[in-house]
Amino acid sequence: MTGRNRFKVTAGTALALGVGTMAHAQQADFEFFKGKTVTYIIATSPGGGYDYYGRLVAEYMQRHLPGSTFVVRNMPGAGHIIGANFIYASKPDGLTIGTFNTGLIYSQLIGADAIKFDLNKMSWIGKAATDPRVLVISEKSPIKTFAELKASKEVIFSTSGVGSAGYAETKALSDVLGLPIKIVTGYSGSEDQLAMRRGEVTGVINTRSSNEEFVKNGYGRFIAQIGGREKDVPQLSSFVQDPDAKALVALIQSQGDIARLTAGPPGIPPGRLVALRAAYKAAMEDKELQEKAAKGGRPLEPAYGEDVAAMVRAALNQSPKAVAILKEALSEPAGQVSSTVKAMGPLLEISDSGKRITVNGPDGKPVNLEVSSSRTRITVAGKEAQRGQLKVGQECEITYPLGGSEAAALACK
Repeated sequence: MTGRNRFKVTAGTALALGVGTMAHAQQADFEFFKGKTVTYIIATSPGGGYDYYGRLVAEYMQRHLPGSTFVVRNMPGAGHIIGANFIYASKPDGLTIGTFNTGLIYSQLIGADAIKFDLNKMSWIGKAATDPRVLVISEKSPIKTFAELKASKEVIFSTSGVGSAGYAETKALSDVLGLPIKIVTGYSGSEDQLAMRRGEVTGVINTRSSNEEFVKNGYGRFIAQIGGREKDVPQLSSFVQDPDAKALVALIQSQGDIARLTAGPPGIPPGRLVALRAAYKAAMEDKELQEKAAKGGRPLEPAYGEDVAAMVRAALNQSPKAVAILKEALSEPAGQVSSTVKAMGPLLEISDSGKRITVNGPDGKPVNLEVSSSRTRITVAGKEAQRGQLKVGQECEITYPLGGSEAAALACK
């Protein structure tokens, strides 16, 4: 990533911006980054809101940290846990920072086994936005209101992975509010929107900014929102009466208030952390960044340094009852969560007029799958198709449950 320096950030600039926690910052702390490469970890796949904000932040932090080079590295997996673990375990020299979703606050609250980090100890640099959660329904579905969702039979919602904000919030709200949602995991970045367009899934709980264009283009609709200042969508809290459910909605709203964060590992030298926070604040106040975010329909409502650290500490300071509700909701009863696999490649074999196919799985080994005429969503060249139209050698993206069995979707060229 390259970019020009818009103005020089110095120790004096940092103090004037009010982003340091020290009485003094040495010029050497800023000059340390000259000729250095800063790796910016994005804990999800390319595409989608986290990738957009992460790349935007990295580009403009480089401009405001003279002499530095920022390199973006996507590190998806386990609902952002892999990326967050990597950031936390990195050498605390200020040369590895990154972004991950606030759903990891839930993971820490319930003591998830996979986490190797403590959010209280991380070096907080800033957060870019306040991004409320929304319940998004595909335009292919007849569901138009929250009441209709609640009265429906089983409805499939997608999330990235266990541990992600989307998974935690979908699972918790489904249980506490009695929603007929079946969760299908494995959708990263903007894959959930493609899945809704293909008819694989009916809905998703995600950030508003990531779905604004999707809804504006007529592919889906918002039926409820959690937090935020917008008045065009009903607030979920208006449909909730139970005190425990209200507490859960309030907890989820607090996550939206700490959206699109940037952090580093514990123990970054204080002066270097001042420099990173100064560059981050200068980036957020860069008119060009603001114009680019506005053009992309991405909201900005930044906060910096210790203010963000305080917001994270407050979110982690939950009552035992709130933690118990969250932990119970995330206990994963059998049949509630379906882990999915995605494979890309040609159809190797087809039998029984398309009822059975063989493809290579992600590990390169053949997988035998059934294709249902009613449950498997099939598209060819972007148009709805029947299994009789499948051909050996056809390049497809195949979605199926972990362990094989029946294909959920085939999107073929």
